[in-house]
Amino acid sequence: MPRIPAVFVGCLAFLLASEAGAELEPRRRGLQVDVAGGLSFCLPGGAARCKRVEGVTAPHAGGVVTIGYRPRSWLLAGLSYEFGLLRPTHTDILGGRPLYGLARHQAIFGVVRTGVDVGRIDLGLEFGLGYSQQVASYVHDEFRGQRFGTRGFAARVTPLVAVYLTRRIYLGLRWDVTFNVHRGPACSPGRCTAPVEAPFFGHHSLLGVMFGVTI
Repeated sequence: MPRIPAVFVGCLAFLLASEAGAELEPRRRGLQVDVAGGLSFCLPGGAARCKRVEGVTAPHAGGVVTIGYRPRSWLLAGLSYEFGLLRPTHTDILGGRPLYGLARHQAIFGVVRTGVDVGRIDLGLEFGLGYSQQVASYVHDEFRGQRFGTRGFAARVTPLVAVYLTRRIYLGLRWDVTFNVHRGPACSPGRCTAPVEAPFFGHHSLLGVMFGVTI
């Protein structure tokens, strides 16, 4: 087993063992860190479309990291970083050759999370405001290696559910829906208008499994 995964598994086993059988209420105040990984996919929005005649923007993998402080059981405020890959399958209309390699979506948000707890279960709703960009690399002909995309303001809404396995450790599911309001290009210098400005990008969504801990 590689060293890093082995250390991670060891730390997790230690935390679980140290709290195994503890008849204690979940710790719902203090510093919280959670990490989620799952499916990243495109959502249509504005002038952008996820499906076009010459291809689609197919799902890939992505993840979210959130660090925040929970002063009350029903409130958390913090920062969140989101990263998602996408697979544009668009091809040259004449030659049928791929136009793009893997595309990436990334964003950073200031977030507020609120919700209710039922026993060891948290039902939450997270709101975020921040910045995002979506970029793909062209792999066709003389534009090979050039980047095309957009960047700008973004807002995110995230319903989530978490179950405390111990006093401090929880597992859950989250569904991040990011609304991109992009006004600026994110592309290689001098390449923002030719041949295209990555027109397949829309909004973004990530459905993932979450692991978290209260420190």
